[in-house]
Order: sequence, then structure tokens, then C-alpha cells
Amino acid sequence: MAQNSTDVATLAAGGSIGNVNSTAAFTAGANSSINGYVTAVAAVTLGAGSTVTNDVTAGAAFTSGDSAKIQGSVSAKAAFTSGANSAIGGNVTVGGDFTSGANSVIGGNVYVNGSVTLGAGSREVGTVHSGIGVIIYGAGATIGAVN
Repeated sequence: MAQNSTDVATLAAGGSIGNVNSTAAFTAGANSSINGYVTAVAAVTLGAGSTVTNDVTAGAAFTSGDSAKIQGSVSAKAAFTSGANSAIGGNVTVGGDFTSGANSVIGGNVYVNGSVTLGAGSREVGTVHSGIGVIIYGAGATIGAVN
């Protein structure tokens, strides 16, 4: 079983850890596995192919690489950019702008203070709310439940 961390800033590529609580920023290398949640006072960056089995809470911006998988919800005080082919199981709450990579899937609702850009082929299962009323759809991007 992966160890929990009370204060970690970096997880090496391919590494595994339990819950993460960081008093600064947190970066996980490519193909890392976080078996729990991630909470950081500053920015959070997940490398390509990384997984988180619970929520991600970033005190600043949040960036996830291609094919990152987050089973829980995401909350970022600043902008959030997800890589292509990424998946988020829960809600997305962002204090800035939100951009989803191509062919990404979001299982919950999206609440953004700024603009929302959905990459080509992205699918938002729930609803999308932009605080400034700007939602940009890439080719084939969809919002709403799929029957």
C-alpha cells in the first residue's frame, strides 16, 4: 500500500503514493499513481498518464497531462487545463478559465468563473456554467447527458 504524505512537493514519474497534502505546489511525474486525494496550497501538475483515485484541490492553477485520470472532483482557485484523452469522474470548479483537451470526458458538472473551452471530441456529461458566459466548443464537443 502506498504511503500517505503530509507534505510532499514532487512524485517521480511512475511513482505511487497515498493521500497528498502539500504546503506548497505539487507535481506528479508521468504515469504516477495517487491512491487517494491531492490537496496543495499552490499549483498542482499531473504528468501524462497519471491517476488520482479521489479529489484534486489546487490553491492556484491545475494542469493535467494527456490521458490523466481523476476519479473524483477537481477544484482549482486559478485556471485549469487538462490534456487530451483525460477523464474526470466528478465536478470541476475553477476560479479562472477551464480548457479541456481533445477527447476528454467529464462526468460531473463544470463551474468556471472565466471562460470554458471544450477540446474537439470532448464530452461533458453534466452541465457547464461560465461566469462570463463564454463557452467554446471544439469540433464534435458535447454537453449534457448522453442517452
